[in-house]
Amino acid sequence: MEKKRSLTRQYFQLPQRTLARWIAKFNHNGINGLAVLGKKRYYSVEFKLKVIQAIKKGQCSAEAACFRFDIPSSGIISQWLQRFEKQGIDGLLLKPKGRPSMKLNSPKMPPTPKTEEERLRYRILELEAENAMLKKLQELNQQKMQKKLSS
Repeated sequence: MEKKRSLTRQYFQLPQRTLARWIAKFNHNGINGLAVLGKKRYYSVEFKLKVIQAIKKGQCSAEAACFRFDIPSSGIISQWLQRFEKQGIDGLLLKPKGRPSMKLNSPKMPPTPKTEEERLRYRILELEAENAMLKKLQELNQQKMQKKLSS
């Protein structure tokens, strides 16, 4: 049997540890143990804590915990252990990764005027802004015409 493992390892250029892990997964879960998982799994804090406690109490190693708790890699458990050692239970919480999504900023509308005077002041501001915009547009059109005439 060892010769077959060695030949398989050489043929597929696999580290011995990887092949041993695959064989153990196959022995534990059958062919489903070798299936490639398509989507990420998310584990609750309670589940992570249960796995860590089992390892700390000496009930199983990180590698054995993978099979016992159906976790794809002992590297995941190692990360949990490191974070638990450094930060405690807070280290086991899900943290958002990557760049946060942009929030759509809706244009802020001024509050509705309460008195007639406020309403009129607001209307004056609107008209002044509209007037300034029209003047700027007229100025840009004149500059455009001058460039056409000079070229």
